[in-house]
Amino acid sequence: MLFGGISLIQNANNVPEFVLFLGRFHPLILHLPIGGLLLVFYFDIAGRIRKNYPETLIKNGLGFSVFFAILACILGYFLSLEGGYEENTVNIHMWTGICTAILITLLFLLKRFTRENFKKLFFPLFVTTIVLISITGHYGSILTHGDNFITQYSPLKKKIKKPQVIDSLQYFSDVIYPILEAKCIQCHNTTKQKGELSLISEAMILKGGKEGKIIEPDNALNSHLIKRILLPLEDEKHMPPSGKNQVTSDEIWLLKHWIDNGTDFNKKALAYQENDTLINLLQNYLEKDIEIIPEASITALNNVVEAGFSVYRIATGQPQLSAKFVRDSITTDAIKTLKGIAEQLVELDLNNTTLTDDMTKGLKRLKRLEKLRLDNTKISNKTLNYLVDLKKIKVLNVHHTEIDNEGIIAIVDKVAPDDIYVWNTKVDEEYAKQLMKRSQTVIHHGIFEGFAEIKALKPPTLITEQTIFSDSLMIVFNSPLRKARLYYTIDGTDPDSTSLRYTAPIKITNSIKLKALLHQKEWLPSPIMEEDFFKIKYKIKDFDMVHQPSSKYPGAQKVFDFIKGSRVFSDGKWTGYEGDNLITTINFDEPKTIENISVGCLRDAGSWILFPKRIEVYARNENTAFQKIGEMDYDATNEKEAKEIRKKNFSLKIPQTNAKYVKIVVHNAGKLPKWHQGAGQASWLFVDEILIW
Repeated sequence: MLFGGISLIQNANNVPEFVLFLGRFHPLILHLPIGGLLLVFYFDIAGRIRKNYPETLIKNGLGFSVFFAILACILGYFLSLEGGYEENTVNIHMWTGICTAILITLLFLLKRFTRENFKKLFFPLFVTTIVLISITGHYGSILTHGDNFITQYSPLKKKIKKPQVIDSLQYFSDVIYPILEAKCIQCHNTTKQKGELSLISEAMILKGGKEGKIIEPDNALNSHLIKRILLPLEDEKHMPPSGKNQVTSDEIWLLKHWIDNGTDFNKKALAYQENDTLINLLQNYLEKDIEIIPEASITALNNVVEAGFSVYRIATGQPQLSAKFVRDSITTDAIKTLKGIAEQLVELDLNNTTLTDDMTKGLKRLKRLEKLRLDNTKISNKTLNYLVDLKKIKVLNVHHTEIDNEGIIAIVDKVAPDDIYVWNTKVDEEYAKQLMKRSQTVIHHGIFEGFAEIKALKPPTLITEQTIFSDSLMIVFNSPLRKARLYYTIDGTDPDSTSLRYTAPIKITNSIKLKALLHQKEWLPSPIMEEDFFKIKYKIKDFDMVHQPSSKYPGAQKVFDFIKGSRVFSDGKWTGYEGDNLITTINFDEPKTIENISVGCLRDAGSWILFPKRIEVYARNENTAFQKIGEMDYDATNEKEAKEIRKKNFSLKIPQTNAKYVKIVVHNAGKLPKWHQGAGQASWLFVDEILIW
């Protein structure tokens, strides 16, 4: 609860910090008068019923409640000086709180000083006080947690059903708003507007708060909403605050995707370019029917085991079962026993058995099957015809069987599993490729071990977007999928399974080159991802440019704004020079020590952008001439390498030098080479950042 009138609130910047410090004790103190008063009320009623009235206890308890009720009012007023609360609700809470404190005081005085004829007023006044303190508490909960805090999970509240199919999902109302409601709106609503920010409607979100707009459409990483979420947890500006329910990596992805695609409040979730990650994450926002599956009977399980199957639970305590035939010879009767566990059976392994088409008719009863292995058996298309009604199958393995094109298309069209394995069958590889182009099913046609081809894992990805810092930085990876393990190095060497394993965010206090990969049993290691993190020494404020960047990609100051560009040259974070060199002179207020310089560049040969061919660094002090202190050459026109779109930090290690002026020359690659479609034309030089560290 919070006692204090909004009409009395000043700007928190004008309030002594000690007063604001005391106000923070209000939530601690307010429970004392509530608890004391309720306890006294209990003893009062119990004493009346038992005819053994504890007069002294009642007086002392009321005295306790009076003292802390008045103290709670004072501290509540101090807390209100911080602002950020809705005026009407604060006023109701204030006056009901003050009236409650007055009534508790009257109760105390009635017990101590009133005459006998006034004692009849005590109990009705006590009941009134309990009612009033309940109202005060209710409005306090609204201020603290929002106006639907108490009723949010009420059984009487009408439940709004979620859509049941992805195509019906509205991106903002069905996906984004529930994330904000769960993680942000508790502190940013109509009645409680921390930082003068409310997130309850489109208009309020677009309006922003005290620090301005929180969303920059089409630019998630430059939006305050995302920046605050990605700050280290210990940072005081991180949102939600430490201790609150945090935004997950999946939710961050959805928020960023929504903002980067225009921040539309009315479009469907699938109104944008098809994206597998988006489709997978949207599944969490659909209405799911909870299906209650009974346990399999002991008799049915015994029959299956006696027929030659090993059976085990998919998960401890869950009824779903997996079965595998383990004897040498299988029979039709053995297949028939599976009918007894059809409601529970989700995985079935019949591989390397004597199974034939004449035995498999009974498989069509297994409506809950999700994974089915029929590989290395004598089945043909006839068996697949029994499977066309098993709509839940996600993985089907029929390698080394008599299956052909006709059988596989029936399964793809009528069942559409996620994966089908057809190596060493009569399914034509080119036919399978054409079939995949018009379906969501992946048809695996290569040699593999066990159940799947050996594939490489995708490289790990970072949640942390910031790569430039001045003190320290927490590096956070997206959680590895499956059972993969993430290994990393920070010294520039390539990682392997003996390197450091990532289990928690990595805190760095110096510049590093981070390299990381994923390992998982029965998978090839992922490609190595790498990222440079720079701890900068100096913020460049005064500099001169010999050539200004092109008017198409302007903003010479961008090379010193600590904002890295993406692999998209038009993202607004790059400066572009058509045919010119970038020549800048940095002017320090006083001589500084120079040890390392990095220049961030982009290569996109298809867009005529090449890396620089040479970088030179010069330094001087007052009354001296520039002396070269570092240089680097690069083969910018190498045809084999230039075809890859890539960002690169060109870092120069400088002999420790004290200088007041530093000149950096980044040489354009010159004319486009003969192998390029624009041969002879001027190439572009793109630079996003020059760092001194």
